[in-house]
Amino acid sequence: MIATLDNPVAVVHVPISPQERQAGKISKQNLEKAVVALTQDGVVVLDNAIAEESLDFLNTRMVEEAKVLREGSSTWFNYDSKAQNILQHMIPEPEYLLPDVLANPFAVEVCSTMMGPNPVLRYHKANTNFPGESRQPVHCDVHYEHPRACFSLAVNVILIDCSAENGSTECWPGTHATTKFSDQNGMKGIHQHLLDQRLASHGAPVQPTIKKGGLIIRDMRLWHAGMPNRTADEVRVMLNLTFFANWYRCPMTITFPKSAESKVRQIEKEGGIQIAAEFVDQVDHRTLEHVHDFGQDDKREEFGRWHNKIAAK
Repeated sequence: MIATLDNPVAVVHVPISPQERQAGKISKQNLEKAVVALTQDGVVVLDNAIAEESLDFLNTRMVEEAKVLREGSSTWFNYDSKAQNILQHMIPEPEYLLPDVLANPFAVEVCSTMMGPNPVLRYHKANTNFPGESRQPVHCDVHYEHPRACFSLAVNVILIDCSAENGSTECWPGTHATTKFSDQNGMKGIHQHLLDQRLASHGAPVQPTIKKGGLIIRDMRLWHAGMPNRTADEVRVMLNLTFFANWYRCPMTITFPKSAESKVRQIEKEGGIQIAAEFVDQVDHRTLEHVHDFGQDDKREEFGRWHNKIAAK
């Protein structure tokens, strides 16, 4: 159980104006706000960044597939089945590859400013939260030794209004700046004494409220945790599009059908990104395995090596 203190740190919100939406380009003032927030806090929300029509189009099918997947024997539950938080692949069919989602111009501009030009999309999935009871342990998504620099940003797109009520992700602002691999106790998450120290020095974590059409950008090194969806029957889908710096040597790829190749290349060209795509004749994304290989191919640490070494003493 994570204790909480009064007056939690607030996540910075950067509102995208109608003029920015029309031009498809973030202003320098808003870009500065987002970059400063990511540098200081490791997390920022861009409000009004995506057309609601795109979100509705995705949400209908993603929820339908999630309900089927939840009952499957091989479904990936994130940490604890009681939380009813499942992992699902995004739909790779051409008509579901939406440029304002995969290469959202405001998110891409922020990612490019933080990490350098042509960020690489290597992760194309969703965390879907059904009503449940338990929470995830506080953790960092990078289970390998990683650079002390911004090398990866997760762009989370919530398809409906999101708040603490339906399981907004708990964030620990500022932890990205100093965390290291040894802070984690394997799948048990960040060591409790480190959580206690952080609470005492910086106060409680926060669950940001994000209105439909907004997105949240999170440094991959940030401590965070999936939280319970306490609604009666609402299914909350959160897309997770993870971009890596062009210089970061991650081997992960996304599987698409060959029928989607021209759409993927178009999004790359027009969106200013690279997509680490692998094209196959046919693919059923509902049965694809889930890979979380966020390390660099020539500097990989075996997951849990540090914890196992300490436990053996």
